[in-house]
Amino acid sequence: MREINMQWKTWLTETTGIKYPIIAGALHRIGTSALAAPFSEAGGLGNIVAGCFKTPEELVDDIRRARGMTDKPLAVNLSMGGACPNPAEMRDAAIDERVACIFTSVYNAEEHGKVIKAAGIPWIHKVATMKHALAAQKQGVDAIIIVGIEGVGQKNMYQNTTLINMVMANRLLKIPFIAAGGI
Repeated sequence: MREINMQWKTWLTETTGIKYPIIAGALHRIGTSALAAPFSEAGGLGNIVAGCFKTPEELVDDIRRARGMTDKPLAVNLSMGGACPNPAEMRDAAIDERVACIFTSVYNAEEHGKVIKAAGIPWIHKVATMKHALAAQKQGVDAIIIVGIEGVGQKNMYQNTTLINMVMANRLLKIPFIAAGGI
């Protein structure tokens, strides 16, 4: 069988250095190097979830463990709202480790975003509604992940399906956006 070698060129691949514009979900409890490193090695963007760890030192150890398994780009997810202990310290640890990008989600993450961007790392914020996507855009986020009602995690009573979100995002946002949920 002949292999087809497609070259993907998107904002995400260009910004993070990944081969395919696919991101591992922020899976609480299992979003560690054991999942992130093989995902990155396969060409996507492996995502280490800071909320899986109790301390920034544990997060750093896991990022380094992942780097022992792959030389491909890795991201760190900081879910706000209690899911991530010590989010500022976790953020700083991820910055010190020079990950490919940092994801934030839930609540207003503008303060974290400013620090992330000042460090020269792309800031991507995950939202559930277009209202929150537009607010994050005003705050200076580099890109938005919009999760549809079919996705796992935090839900909003005003949330739409992924496909409706993508149509709305295409019309309303001026920055890159990423689909999440029922793909």
